Amino acid sequence: MTQRKFGAGLALILIAILFLGINTLSNATLTGARLDLTQNRLYTLSEGTRAVLATLNEPIRLRLYFSERLSNDHPELKPYGARVREMLDEIVSASHGMVRLQVIDPEPFSEDEDAANALGLTGTPLDSGDTFYFGLSGSGPTDTRGTIPLFSAERQPFLEYDLTRMLHNLLAPKKKVVGIISSLPLDTGMGGAAAAMRGQAHPFAVYEQLQQFFDVRMFAPDLREIGQHIDLLVIAHPGALSDQALYAIDQFVMGGGRVLALVDPFSEVATTPGPDGRPPQGFRVASGLDKLFTAWGIKVDNTKLVADRQLATRVSISGERQQFVDYMLWLTIPGAQMAKDDAVTADLNQIVMGTAGAITPLEGATTKLTPLISSTLESQLVETRMAQLRTAPEDFIRGFRSSGTAQILAARVAGPARTAFPDGPPKQGPAKAEELPPDANGPVDTLPPGAGAPELPQIKEASRPINIIVVADSDLIDDRFWVQEQNANGQRTTVPTADNGTFIVNAVENLSGSDALISLRSRGEASRPFLVMERLRRDAEQQFLSQQQRLQAKLEATQRQVQELRRADPLGGAASAETDKAIAEARAQVIETRRQLREVQLNLQRDIDRLEMTLRVLNIGFIPLCLAVLALVVAGIRLRRRRRAAAA
Repeated sequence: MTQRKFGAGLALILIAILFLGINTLSNATLTGARLDLTQNRLYTLSEGTRAVLATLNEPIRLRLYFSERLSNDHPELKPYGARVREMLDEIVSASHGMVRLQVIDPEPFSEDEDAANALGLTGTPLDSGDTFYFGLSGSGPTDTRGTIPLFSAERQPFLEYDLTRMLHNLLAPKKKVVGIISSLPLDTGMGGAAAAMRGQAHPFAVYEQLQQFFDVRMFAPDLREIGQHIDLLVIAHPGALSDQALYAIDQFVMGGGRVLALVDPFSEVATTPGPDGRPPQGFRVASGLDKLFTAWGIKVDNTKLVADRQLATRVSISGERQQFVDYMLWLTIPGAQMAKDDAVTADLNQIVMGTAGAITPLEGATTKLTPLISSTLESQLVETRMAQLRTAPEDFIRGFRSSGTAQILAARVAGPARTAFPDGPPKQGPAKAEELPPDANGPVDTLPPGAGAPELPQIKEASRPINIIVVADSDLIDDRFWVQEQNANGQRTTVPTADNGTFIVNAVENLSGSDALISLRSRGEASRPFLVMERLRRDAEQQFLSQQQRLQAKLEATQRQVQELRRADPLGGAASAETDKAIAEARAQVIETRRQLREVQLNLQRDIDRLEMTLRVLNIGFIPLCLAVLALVVAGIRLRRRRRAAAA
């Protein structure tokens, strides 16, 4: 027995030594090895990052400023610091020596702290009076410089994107030139040029993203030509374009130019009240490119909007108490409704659109229409005037009748095409604009003149198959639909809540022939709701609304009855006693009906809460429960084997 105990003890010692040896060896040789089990492989370098690193032919130097000593007193900061360091180590390893990293702990009042301030890094004051630094500075091969002033915890899901974007910019490639035609103040924000002059401009977040990767130029609304230096044209909710402007766009496309066009049957931006309570002046409610679209073989009907019961966005409505209801004209579109075989949308998770139209192909078109974003089969087309009249969200639910057809919200148009001006260029001088109200708010800059001027020979047929992306909504670029704005130490940052900006930048990069960062940019965190619960909630709410409608009709009928009884005996005659009795009964019925309405709504909320709790328990607790059961089974089997061995 003593020998057996000695052997068991020796085995335990050998196992401990072996364990320590394996850990020491793995720490020395497997520092870069890890197993990434996240759905979007957020902890693995993407092909986009590797493609950027593969273009390096000269070293890039990175300096990570992280206040290591100060972070010891703030445990919440250390994990993110380690996460950034690990990602940078992965990049250094994959660059084969082309990226060099220096980690600096800037002590208070040291030269390193002065250098961090000089490089533009943002320090965070701590309660102790010290300043915490957590930023990155980089220098490229041609003296280009870039910084990430502060690693924000909210942007942790976009860490690889931010790092690789910085590397991409440090390479200093010649940026593609993107021209923008828009009636929206993309470059200044809703405050317009006046706010920009006061230094209070807040450009649209998507405009700022485009500026990071492209040389962006704004066209004046009276453009007459598009120069050869323009690589791509973005048309976003355009103003009332003249025939000369439409002709310039037409010839740009016929000459091989690429276009991203966002038109809108009903612009939420144009109808949103400003600080004075009135919609902004000079904005268009609807926009279109009908003449060009006809030549390109497609149609966007501005009299129709897409309503979708399954994609409806949850919104709050005012009343006696705050309520939440699905608004079927605001669409929260998951990745399942996007084309997975197109680089622009393949890796997107979610896009939010507001009052979008539908794109349809024209009969006999020479081009091919390929859907990029579509509604579900539980959708229907409704009149645009219903949005103009601000129809209540509940009314759309009550009147919903599924068409059983998926509507195309965004599409790629490709193939041979002919000019939209078969009779020749329009005459010079004032021209009749498209049948849309004039636009009083235009961009402030005009592109310099170049090729494509009206005196050049007209191109009747596209020199190569056209390649255009059309979106039947412009509200997806409105910040309210896809970003949350935050202010950290006076620095304005935007945190995406949907992939709207990613979609726009992906489209521009794809059309301009650059796909390096598309797969990388699409790896951000996205909302992942309980889909089963959402479906059950919609069904329960549909039933609630029908009951609510019936009770509301009964309530209104009873109230009319009370008013009629009062009118029938205004002075209290002989029948006043019977009238008073009838009025009292009617009032009691009104009170009872209102009680039933409250009870129906309360029961609905209880059902939703019960469903949510059940599904959360199943989703969160199921796997631990299975593991516990498995552990009990294994323990039982081992116990049985031991008993058998002891009995033998």
